[in-house]
Amino acid sequence: MSSITLKGLVGALVLASVGLAISACNTSKATVDTFAKFTSSTSPGEFINADGVVQESQKARLFTAVVFENLEQDIARGNGEYLTSLAVLLKIPAGEQDEFRTLSQSEYPLLFASDRRTAESMLATLTSKREDH
Repeated sequence: MSSITLKGLVGALVLASVGLAISACNTSKATVDTFAKFTSSTSPGEFINADGVVQESQKARLFTAVVFENLEQDIARGNGEYLTSLAVLLKIPAGEQDEFRTLSQSEYPLLFASDRRTAESMLATLTSKREDH
């Protein structure tokens, strides 16, 4: 019983923390909508382990959902702290990060196509394109 309560509390705290971080940043409705769609399609147990830490496999997804618009700007430029952070979360070796940034920028029109402009879609497409290279 206490384990379930603790997991629920941890999940609520994580979501509240992310919500506070979002409200503290200069975000737009699109970023909030993207994050809301992401969190509504997942449950805290899906991306948080028993210790209350975001699972390694979910870090890039959560990051992308939270900083989607900032990441879009970095990808358009081909550089920036959000794009570098994404590369680290995707475990791209330092020696391959320049290539990753170049690939991301060259795929910008596909990554942010208006008919599927979501964090989930962008991350899946970017990951797929990287695997193709």
